[in-house]
Amino acid sequence: MIGSVLLLWMLRAYGAAALQVLQSAVSVPGVLLFLAAVVATIVCLAWRWGYLLQGLTPPPRLLTLTLQRSAAHSLAVLIPSGKLGGDPLRAWLVTKHDVFAGDAVASVAADRILETVSSAPFSILFALLLLQHGIPELDRVLITILIGTLAFIALVVVAARALRRGRGIVSELVQRIAPEHSESSSSRTRVIEAAEVAAATLVGQRHRLMVAFAAGLFANVLVVVEFLTLLFAFGLPHDMVAVVAAIFATGAAHSLPIPAGVGVLEGAQVWIFGMLGYPLEVGLAVGLAVRLRDLLWMAPGLIYMLVGTLKSTTGRMSKA
Repeated sequence: MIGSVLLLWMLRAYGAAALQVLQSAVSVPGVLLFLAAVVATIVCLAWRWGYLLQGLTPPPRLLTLTLQRSAAHSLAVLIPSGKLGGDPLRAWLVTKHDVFAGDAVASVAADRILETVSSAPFSILFALLLLQHGIPELDRVLITILIGTLAFIALVVVAARALRRGRGIVSELVQRIAPEHSESSSSRTRVIEAAEVAAATLVGQRHRLMVAFAAGLFANVLVVVEFLTLLFAFGLPHDMVAVVAAIFATGAAHSLPIPAGVGVLEGAQVWIFGMLGYPLEVGLAVGLAVRLRDLLWMAPGLIYMLVGTLKSTTGRMSKA
C-alpha cells in the first residue's frame, strides 16, 4: 500500500518528465542488445541449474529449464519473499519432467547457494565503488554484506561436511519436530532425506560445482551488460558508476518484503541517482526502465505457466 502511494506520488510529480527522458533518445540497436542480454542471462542461469541437475539425473531440455527459471523469477518478484519464493515452484515444475522430488530439491538448493556465493563478490565491489563516490551509509551496508557472506559460506561448509559424513541436516530436525505417526509428514521426511542424499552426491562432484560457480560469475557479468545496454538504449546515464548504482538499488528494492517492489524500486533509483547528482526525473526514468527489465524477465515464465494451466484445464474437460 505504502509503495503504491509512493509510486503514484512520484509519477504525478515527475512522471511526465521521466517519460520525456525515456522517449528523447531511444536507440534501436541498444534495445536489441538489451533484449539479447536478457535472454543470455536467463539461459545462463537455466544452464547452470540443468548442469547441476545433470549430476543427479538427466535434466529436461534447456528451453524447458529456461521457462521454468523465468516462472520462478516471476513468482519471486510478485510475492514478498525475496528471491527464495520461486524456488519451490521450479522444484515442483521440474518434477513434471520425470525428475525425482529429492533430486529437484537438491538441484534447486545447490543452485540457490551457488547464486548467492557467486553474487557476493559483485555486491562487495559495487558497494566499494559507490562508497568511493560519496553514497552515504554504504559503509554499514558493506560491513553487513561482508559479515553475511562469511557467515553464509561458513554455514555451507559445515553443511557440506555433514553431508559427506552421511548425516542428515534438515531430516533430523523434521523427525524430532514432526509427529511420528503423520503420514504426510513421513512423506515429506522421505523427500527431504532423498534431497540430502542427492545433495551429498553433488557435494562429491567438486568439478561440477566449480563449473557451476564459474557460470554464476559469468551470469553476474551478463547482468552488468543488461543494465549497461538498458540504460544506453534509453539514453540514460550509463557510465560504470551509474550502471552499478542501478544494479545496487534494484537488488536492495527486491530484497524488501514488498510485492514486485512497487514504489520501492522506483524510489530506490530516484534516491541513489539523486545522490549521484542527477535530477529526480532521471532517477525515476531509470526506475521505469528497470521495471521494463523485470517484466521481460517475467514474461516467458508467465506465458509458460498460463499455457500449462490451459492445457491442464483442457485435458480435464476432455476427460469429463
